[in-house]
Amino acid sequence: MSGFSSEERAAPFTLEYRVFLKNEKGQYISPFHDTPIYADKEVFHMVVEVPRWSNAKMEIATKNPLNPIKQDVKKGKLRYVANLFPYKGYIWNYGAIPHLGRPRTQ
Repeated sequence: MSGFSSEERAAPFTLEYRVFLKNEKGQYISPFHDTPIYADKEVFHMVVEVPRWSNAKMEIATKNPLNPIKQDVKKGKLRYVANLFPYKGYIWNYGAIPHLGRPRTQ
């Protein structure tokens, strides 16, 4: 298992809520730019933005320093994914494969 950890700031389901990632040394990293694409030869890392069975529509904030994960907003309101009867939220983990070789802009 990789040595990544997360740090939550503010209360979930608020406009201020953010999830920051840290590497094995405890340093803040960008999930978009600093996460290696490979965990090993045949396994990729994935940044899960919306965990299975959850409704909050989370996204990597590509325009914020360190690219934290935050809840998506549309017309000033927090976004949620619809339930897929009979299940709650997404029935799978939804997210992104980190970028490879793209320079950080911050």
